[in-house]
Amino acid sequence: MRYQQLITHVIELIKSYNPIILTPDSHCEQFIQENCKKLFDTEIMFLKQVFSGVQRYEEFLKILTKTMFTLLSSTTNRNDATLYHIFSYLILFRLDELPYNEFKKMVNEQDPVKMNVLLQFLFDIDKIITHIKPLWNEIYDPQYIQETVIGGLEQHFPMMKDLLSSLSSRATGKQSELVQEDERPESAAKKQPTKTMPFKLSETKKKPEPPPPPKPEQYKSKPVPSNLNKKTLQQLEEDNKIRFEQSKKKVQDNYKDTKQFEFKTDLRPTNYETVKKEVEDTLNQQLQFNMKIAKPAPVDLETAEIKLNAAAILREEMLLKKKQEIERERVKNLEVNLRDSGEFEEWKRQQEEQEQIARMEHQQQKKIEMELAREAAMRAQEEKYKENRILAEKMKIEAVERLKERQELQQEQVEHKKQLIEQIIEAEKKVYLQVEKVQEKNKQMAEDQKLEMARMLELKRQEDEQIRIKREELIKQIRELERQPIKRTKGYDPTETMGFGLLEEMSLAELRDRLEVVKAERKAEEEEKRKEIVTQKDEYLSSMQRKVQEIKAHRQAESQQKDMEREAKRMKKQKEEELRKKIREEQLLQVQNKISNKKQVKSAEEQRIAAEVRETKLRQQYMNANKAMVEMKAWKSQQDGLEREIKNRQNDKLIVQEGVESVNLRERKILAEQAKRLVKAKVDFNQAYDHELKTAYQMNDQLYRDEAENRTQMHNIQKEWKQEHTKNMITRDEYKQKISEISLQNSKKKQQTIKQEYSRQLEQLPSAQYS
Repeated sequence: MRYQQLITHVIELIKSYNPIILTPDSHCEQFIQENCKKLFDTEIMFLKQVFSGVQRYEEFLKILTKTMFTLLSSTTNRNDATLYHIFSYLILFRLDELPYNEFKKMVNEQDPVKMNVLLQFLFDIDKIITHIKPLWNEIYDPQYIQETVIGGLEQHFPMMKDLLSSLSSRATGKQSELVQEDERPESAAKKQPTKTMPFKLSETKKKPEPPPPPKPEQYKSKPVPSNLNKKTLQQLEEDNKIRFEQSKKKVQDNYKDTKQFEFKTDLRPTNYETVKKEVEDTLNQQLQFNMKIAKPAPVDLETAEIKLNAAAILREEMLLKKKQEIERERVKNLEVNLRDSGEFEEWKRQQEEQEQIARMEHQQQKKIEMELAREAAMRAQEEKYKENRILAEKMKIEAVERLKERQELQQEQVEHKKQLIEQIIEAEKKVYLQVEKVQEKNKQMAEDQKLEMARMLELKRQEDEQIRIKREELIKQIRELERQPIKRTKGYDPTETMGFGLLEEMSLAELRDRLEVVKAERKAEEEEKRKEIVTQKDEYLSSMQRKVQEIKAHRQAESQQKDMEREAKRMKKQKEEELRKKIREEQLLQVQNKISNKKQVKSAEEQRIAAEVRETKLRQQYMNANKAMVEMKAWKSQQDGLEREIKNRQNDKLIVQEGVESVNLRERKILAEQAKRLVKAKVDFNQAYDHELKTAYQMNDQLYRDEAENRTQMHNIQKEWKQEHTKNMITRDEYKQKISEISLQNSKKKQQTIKQEYSRQLEQLPSAQYS
């Protein structure tokens, strides 16, 4: 497979995607039609799956690449973010499905430096857990990140050691640090921890031991009562019962004079006892599992009257109207055309019955033919089995020969690959020396750049600190000036209008009066509306009652008609069953007659052949002298029979082959026509979509222009109204206008002085700091 070309196509596909214009599927199909016509189906499937996977895990992959660019800024380029997204998706989510050899080829065809950086970072589990795992846990389940993502990297690391070491040697000329750490023994890799030693402190004096606790006195139990074993268990139980009755009687005597609290609910009439008895009887009946005779089902049940709601009444009325309309149309056609469709329906019914009888006879005839064809198929199967055995022996011989040729070809390929490996190893040894020199030079340059950068950063920090201090002082001064209060107050009169020049402008007192008038009008309208609703309800109830009576009458007529139809259908079904049984018996008799005739013909043929065999044996016995001639004739008859059999087989195979070819040709024509229709439909859809998109853009531009014109008109109207309003306010109260103009002039002067002071202080700063 062409992996370099595939990865390039995937990068172009991802970079050219714009979610505002197209959906992912539409963009993928369009890109494949324009740029990937020569690719195979498996390669196109690879493009689609990688594109959809990168789009699905876009946020997940962006976190990975952003952290990698931050930690490895000197060895990575942000222009390769799409390439890193693709390979990160393949390693983290699809590496189980890819064969290792194919993935290795895919990685080796890319730039080894970029692939080495990505793989070394991905399989460094400590960096992933420290820097990336907390960010992933914010958008994904922590258990999924730990078990699936990080667990998958740990699981694939032993398989990827070979690839990591080869990439590291190609990119840097050194062995991979991850592989070295993994192969290093634990004793060398881990340092011995520091052993803690106790301080040399003086020993404390031991406390005196407490005195031993006093020994507990032994408990002496009382002796067993002498009368305990004299009574039996039954006597003890009787004594307990007597004692219980005595205590019960004593308690009752103590509470005999107390008055019991009486509830009012006890005085109410209730049917609690009857309901309780009914429930217990039903439960007992349900628990009678050994009853032999069940309660029989009722024979005659009275039809219950169903209470209809408003929706059901309207629905039934609509159905009744439809049926009446159909009946009215039928009567009208009968009056106009002077004929009825009953004769046609009767003729149609008779024709259908005849077709049903013919269909049943045809089915039985097919069953007979299938039984006869089964015997012929069994004989053909035996002949085919013999032919397959001969063909299998030939194929085994050919397979052995092909296996020998394949082994020889594989041996030649192995020798050629060994020579290539030796040449590559010799070439790599010469590259290592030059790589080490370039790396030492780059390290020295990087250290010089770091020192210069640290010095420049320190100078920049000092200059920024000085600018910040001066700016804070200026901000404090400006805030102190802004905190000075400005007092603006005005009296309020509820009978005075605001004077803005609006339509229907009124004072608060007038507004309240008008509200009272509107409330009175609304109350009168509400009373009239209530009266109308009451009359409408009465009319609605009367119409509903009338509709219910009509529906009941129609249902009774319908039930009688349905009973008649069910009886007719039952009789018809009974007749069909009798007819089907009669046809089945006739066909069975015909099958039995045909089979018996065939058996008689076959037995007669076998008897004839046996008689001929006996005659031939007798002739052979009497004609031993002409034995050679007889053998020649037998051989010739056998050859003639074989030739006839071969010709018949050839003719049969040619007929079958011609049928198969005709079916294949017809199938190819259908597929070609279907493909043409699909292409045409897709082209028409794209053209219609482009046309609709173009018209939509034009309409959008027109709406935007109209909205801009409306906005400018409204702005001009508002501006004119504001100018007119300011003129009216000036003419109405000139004294207030003068005061406002004076305050505006004072505020402008104060702002100008503040700006001049601020610019003067900025000019005093050094030029480098100001820039």
